Amino acid sequence: MKAIREAADLVGMEKLMWGSDYPRTITAITYKMSYDFLVKSSELTENEKHLFLGENAKKFYGFGVLPTLPYIKNMSE
Repeated sequence: MKAIREAADLVGMEKLMWGSDYPRTITAITYKMSYDFLVKSSELTENEKHLFLGENAKKFYGFGVLPTLPYIKNMSE
């Protein structure tokens, strides 16, 4: 979180977007664990999370309104 906050303070949250080292991270920390950690953190505002986790990428890549996809049950459920 410290790195995200420092980058946001330097260039602005609107220039940052979520990225991961998946599937490499699966050896110790899963993608879901990383995502949940960020979502549950109180170090970013809800608006900052909204920007960082999707809105900035949506604007950067020029995505329009994306359709809502049906839930697919995980094989482990």
